[in-house]
Amino acid sequence: MAGRQDGRALPERFARPPARRSPVERTRLADLMDAGVRGPVTVIRAGAGWGKSTLVASWVRQREASQPVGWVTLGAGHNDPRVFWADLLTAVRAGGAVIRGDGTGEDLGRRLASALDLLPKPLVLVLDNHHELVSAAVLDGLARLLHDPPPALRLVLVGRGEPLLPLHRLRAAGELSEIRARHLAFCAGEAAELPELRRLPRGELARLITRTEGWAVGLRLLARATAAGDGREVRDYLLRETVGALPPETQRFLVRTSIAETVCGPLADALTGERNGLATLERLNDADAFVTRIEERPGWYRYHPLLRAALRHQLAVEQPGAEAHLHLMAARWYERERLVTEAMRHAVAAEEWRYLGRLAVDHAMVRILSGERGEFVDLLRLIPAGRHAESPELALCGAVVRYDDGDRPGAAVMLRLTRSLADELAGVADATGVTLRLMEAGIFLWRNGRMPELVEACSHLLEELREFRADQLPSLPHYRAVALNEKGAGLLWTGHSDDADRYLWAAAAAARRVDAPVIEVNALSHLALLSYLRGSPAEARGFVQAAIDLAHEHGFATSSQASMSLLTRALVQLDEGRPVDARESLRLGLHAGGEELAAVPARLAVLVRAKLLLAAGEPDAARATLRQARERAPVSLDAPVLERWLRTIESNTGTVLDHLPAGRPPQQADAPAVTSGAAEAAAQEETLSDRERDVLRYLPTVLTTSEIAGDLFISVNTVKTHMRSIYRKLGAARRREAVVRAQQRGLL
Repeated sequence: MAGRQDGRALPERFARPPARRSPVERTRLADLMDAGVRGPVTVIRAGAGWGKSTLVASWVRQREASQPVGWVTLGAGHNDPRVFWADLLTAVRAGGAVIRGDGTGEDLGRRLASALDLLPKPLVLVLDNHHELVSAAVLDGLARLLHDPPPALRLVLVGRGEPLLPLHRLRAAGELSEIRARHLAFCAGEAAELPELRRLPRGELARLITRTEGWAVGLRLLARATAAGDGREVRDYLLRETVGALPPETQRFLVRTSIAETVCGPLADALTGERNGLATLERLNDADAFVTRIEERPGWYRYHPLLRAALRHQLAVEQPGAEAHLHLMAARWYERERLVTEAMRHAVAAEEWRYLGRLAVDHAMVRILSGERGEFVDLLRLIPAGRHAESPELALCGAVVRYDDGDRPGAAVMLRLTRSLADELAGVADATGVTLRLMEAGIFLWRNGRMPELVEACSHLLEELREFRADQLPSLPHYRAVALNEKGAGLLWTGHSDDADRYLWAAAAAARRVDAPVIEVNALSHLALLSYLRGSPAEARGFVQAAIDLAHEHGFATSSQASMSLLTRALVQLDEGRPVDARESLRLGLHAGGEELAAVPARLAVLVRAKLLLAAGEPDAARATLRQARERAPVSLDAPVLERWLRTIESNTGTVLDHLPAGRPPQQADAPAVTSGAAEAAAQEETLSDRERDVLRYLPTVLTTSEIAGDLFISVNTVKTHMRSIYRKLGAARRREAVVRAQQRGLL
């Protein structure tokens, strides 16, 4: 219907593109068109090559026998109002309407409505390439027509970007239909029907769809490129059709920012040296220039993968070496924003290894020590092994990689190299020194079971950390949480239960504040073990469950970080008469993460196995297990509580029944005081004063009464008086118990 008027052929601008029969039935798109033309306006917008005009032409071919259609392919000349309105009326007449006069006059809308009312069905008027219209006179006239559109007119606007028309009223009223790139994209089933792709293996087709994101032209060009081994056609198409149509300054913007997978305004400004990054990104998104807003990250955008590849190729050809420099600029911007993983990625891309080492030590290493492996270790693996000896920071990176590989001797060698490099330099950055000491404590002391030395090392480290401010040591809270946890564990195994209790509580609280779940799980697991040793299995069960739930929540319930909680759970289950469950917990604890346990957990596992054998009536087997473990124990192991506990078990292997409360060595027999029900009821009735609440907030920390007094500007005796009052009101006998009860009542 759009091709002739009064028997004469119309100019080419009134002819729709040829609609060859598609080998793919895309019924879903035809349904979207059908739904759209039931309303007054349909906008079909996407970048070049998405198949916008092809879709409309195909739909017209299928519907033209029963649907009046007019078509105008717009060009720059249509910014002349006389040309635009004359061609629009010609297209309307080609659709079968009889309209008098020309495109001028205030009564155009009325004349158009009267003519269309005489048609058997509403007229679908297609304005292809709407992005060509920039004339205010033309756009104002079209806006007036759309303000009160003729009831029998169905306008279809096809082009790139948002039409420069006030469509908000129609959009708000639900009278505007939109078909965009995400709708036009080929899905896997549709792409598999394209002749060029029918013979592709399923996996290769899936990769092709991922690269193209269903872009029609991209699929066809890449299919040919796959056969030819060259993607030049795709690059040329994008650079010519999309980038080439943009102003030179926008082209430069795209090239420089293409090194980032995602980009925001401030990052773009850092890469370009300009200050209009966000505005430029918004314009590119609105123009459907293969730049897409990331809805879940306000202010962030991404480039289509093929566009980004084409831009990076252009950067490499036109500015050799510039990409590495831009990656370094991006890394520094991300570091300033404290987005550590992204900063490290760009440092790797720039091959700035010393900078990467400093980044890792300043911001990531303590997270790795906290068990937050994430992507950090994978990035550190990309450092060439030959570069580890270039700086203390790179040597620490080498130690982390070897430790993660299970190469403990290799990690120890790298730590010694770090120490040697640091001594040669006669001083290193604060973060480097603290990280080195923490790693030495973990690998040389904790792993080998040297608990008194671990306590001493962590005590010195905590004293040192007191001297730093957050701006001097970016990961200060993380360092503190790690040191508190290791000192608390060391105090437990050296028999200082009250001090261990305070430090482990403080470690759990500090870990929660910095969102370090691995440290928190470790602290809770040791608190569970401490409660068990004190003869409070119910309290131990609560700590164990909290630790395991937290590990499950963060996805490391079967990793080595959960081994201590699993071993403690086995002890509690044995006390509860559940040997089958205890055996399973022991199995999980032994094999958690698939790596060898540290010296103390390994000995604890032996103790659990011995108790299981005793419970099964096999004292000889229990005795043999303990003897074998003692023979194989590392010479360095120094954990007095554990050794006394093992001797207690050994002394009970002469009889099947263990008359001592399970797991309670003689020196730990003093159970915590338990308040009576009446005392608890009285405690519920009394409320804390404001000053008592102030003091209560300090109880989970490791601060002494004198330090609390200094913070609150009151005397030590006043603090002690408030603490006694808090204990009485909460029905508690000691500091740790008061903290537990306060948490149960929601006071902490």
